[in-house]
Amino acid sequence: MLVGRPTARWAGPRSLPALLRRHVGLVVVLAAGVALRITTMAAYPPALWFQGDSGTYLRRAAEWPAMPARWTYPWLLKGFEWTGTVASVVALQHLAGLALGVAAYLLLRRLGGGPWLATLAAAPVLLDATQLTLEQYLLTETLFTTALAVAVLLLVWRERPGTIAGLGAGVAVALGMATRPTGVVALGALLLFLLVPWRGWRAPAAYLLGIVVLFGVAFAGIGTVKGALGLEGGKFLYGRTAQIADCDRLELRPGLRKLCPTQPLGQRPARPDWFIWNRDSPIRAVERPEDLDEFAREVLRQQPGDYLAAVASDTARYFWPAPLAPTEACLANWWRPQPAPTDWAADRDCVPRTASPDYRWQPAPSRDVEPNAASRFLHGYGRYAVTPPPALAAMVLIALVGAVWPRRGRLRLSMIGLLYAGVGLGIMVFSVATSMFDHRYGLPALAFLPIAAAVGWQRLRSAPQPTDRTTPADGEPDRLAPTTAESNGEHDERIEDRGHGAAAVPQRG
Repeated sequence: MLVGRPTARWAGPRSLPALLRRHVGLVVVLAAGVALRITTMAAYPPALWFQGDSGTYLRRAAEWPAMPARWTYPWLLKGFEWTGTVASVVALQHLAGLALGVAAYLLLRRLGGGPWLATLAAAPVLLDATQLTLEQYLLTETLFTTALAVAVLLLVWRERPGTIAGLGAGVAVALGMATRPTGVVALGALLLFLLVPWRGWRAPAAYLLGIVVLFGVAFAGIGTVKGALGLEGGKFLYGRTAQIADCDRLELRPGLRKLCPTQPLGQRPARPDWFIWNRDSPIRAVERPEDLDEFAREVLRQQPGDYLAAVASDTARYFWPAPLAPTEACLANWWRPQPAPTDWAADRDCVPRTASPDYRWQPAPSRDVEPNAASRFLHGYGRYAVTPPPALAAMVLIALVGAVWPRRGRLRLSMIGLLYAGVGLGIMVFSVATSMFDHRYGLPALAFLPIAAAVGWQRLRSAPQPTDRTTPADGEPDRLAPTTAESNGEHDERIEDRGHGAAAVPQRG
């Protein structure tokens, strides 16, 4: 019995105008995304500055060649220092945001999604005002999101990812985890995707090798496993647990009891990071960094229910609008386009700043600046062009329902939908569990949840595919079974035969 491949003949448009008409939805949304990013760069030159983090990254970049290998974002900054302006880094981040949208569209079209469904899934990352604003900041979010998105795309692009794809995905996900420890959720999700269903050992082995290679380099430069993985110190988890710690009933040694909050439960600051940065925080009394880890572990061990309730409550705020406390509203103000971000002297905590024109690790001096036309437009745009929390909830719901909906022959679509939903949702939950609720920390999910929802919707709308093999009647020719690409709902309209060249398996006669 012969095993053949379906012959694929190109039947698509050959001219640029025809190609643009075929993808008109993406063209329109992408053009809008480009225009919005140019407007953002004109509104807030050369870059937006977040007090504390942005300066730290530039200081680290200035330490080269003694800069630790794990600090990926300072390495990126150092790589563009020759330009003499941080605007070059911001331009790269905006290009990465556009690439995320295009990649989402191409993937969904490859999986058989229609052009308008794919355009709808690409629109949030291309047009969301918070996404535009974060790309303008000297912060790690864009690098982190891009690294994880590349890792996932490498493994889902083909039904059987090869050794090179596995190795590249391992390096990319390790890069994401080195940028922000939250990337560990993608590390585990991608490994599970490679193992279930089992498709051989080469891709999983290459994936793990890529991770080991990158963190091996970091370990060689730092010398400790915790340092290479970015796990040194526990101040963020301390802040998360200090907010809920009931020290009246906690059994703590004297050295840890000094870290108990002085405010009674119910009257503590709304933001857990108060316990990290405020000068009145008990963290000032810490004797050893290890004490912060130990305090957090004791709270988790003795108050697991309170901790899980706090994590669930804060995670839910990503999916349903809830009033913000004054300090939370202050922080949220940083992630929306502002009319004049350079006038920050009157309110140092709530008004965004701009970077210096060169590579100095200090922001531009505070001064009264009249809003320009670009910033006024973006300020108005940012009031409405933000993905609403209920829309994110709907994305998760559609993705999960679509993944488990009974459809024979759609296993791969289910796995892809669950993978994207798991990474997006995992980023939100892990950020809240180890730090706090912040729109900035949840934003990377915007590159994953729309794709998960589109895949779920595609699976809900698709007809079941027969997968049972039947024996043909006497005298009838053997009928080729559906290709693997067919059984997973893949179809490229440019090709007359379904599938992407996967070998068709003939039925037994």
